[in-house]
Amino acid sequence: MDVGRPGAGEDGSALEDAPIHAEGKKRARRRPALLARFPKFFWRPSVDGKWANDWPVVSRKHVREYPELGQDLAVWDEHLELRFRRLDHRAQILQNQFWRQHLALIVGGLVATSLGAIQAAMGGGVVGLAVAQALLTGALAGLTVLIRSRRAQRGYLTARLKAEQIKSEFFLFLARAGDYAADDPAARLQQQVEAIEAAEGVT
Repeated sequence: MDVGRPGAGEDGSALEDAPIHAEGKKRARRRPALLARFPKFFWRPSVDGKWANDWPVVSRKHVREYPELGQDLAVWDEHLELRFRRLDHRAQILQNQFWRQHLALIVGGLVATSLGAIQAAMGGGVVGLAVAQALLTGALAGLTVLIRSRRAQRGYLTARLKAEQIKSEFFLFLARAGDYAADDPAARLQQQVEAIEAAEGVT
């Protein structure tokens, strides 16, 4: 049973499959970390929509392979899939936003430093460069305040944690472990998921 996204980053694109070799094995080709984590600038997907990189937690194949768990596996599809996927998508959107914000700070800082270096190389006194550097530095300071106020990093970490907690509770439910060994485990699962969704955090 698939319990995560092996071989994929938060946006599902960190790895690409290489061609199948003669021995029939498929090798993974890892993209450079910089490219794998490079933000998407005009990416506005719906948290409730279906994404191409959604990795199935429970699939029809699992139901066929484990018929004795068919009724329990159906609980995921009927009650948890949408709730898990909404948090999963929310985490990815906020993570991309966090990367995009910090890329802007890095590029802006590089440009401001370059302007200062050019000013020094020219012996100073170039008003246009000084004004441009001052405006850019002010914009970066404002962007820093905006990033802190939006707390995208905290938001995506919270959403990711909640999504993984829901998945963990489901597997405890399947195993009838802990509190799920008692009567009415489905009701217990529902209560736990509701508690996870209601927990404090920026999501």
